[in-house]
Amino acid sequence: MMVPVKIIVPVFDYEKIARYYKDVLEFELEGELFFLPNGAPNVALKLLIVDAASQEKSPPRRNFPIFSFVIHGNFLSYCDKLKSRGAVFESVISHPGGYFARLSDPEENQFEIECENFDEINGAPDPFTWPFYKRY
Repeated sequence: MMVPVKIIVPVFDYEKIARYYKDVLEFELEGELFFLPNGAPNVALKLLIVDAASQEKSPPRRNFPIFSFVIHGNFLSYCDKLKSRGAVFESVISHPGGYFARLSDPEENQFEIECENFDEINGAPDPFTWPFYKRY
């Protein structure tokens, strides 16, 4: 399948990270590509296995996000569901333009989730109980 944008995510344990993106984050797996849970057909992740020899030669990992995606609503409920499945958040922020979250996969590849919509269909969880939540 030809996808206009592929984001390459370096991984050491393919099976562990594949389960994380599929089961925890709800990405759709098609062949070797993981499609975003927001239904965007033009962007996909591809996990690239980094072998031990390459790992030794690689520069140390940096702490910056390697990708970001947008969801269109129910942001707090989505984050709460991810948290209950084991996702580890660095931060979830409410700001005048919407929501922002930064988290990492189990191999510390950081990414971000954004949402411009404050609406929650079935009521929102209380984010003030989360130690990583901030409101600006």
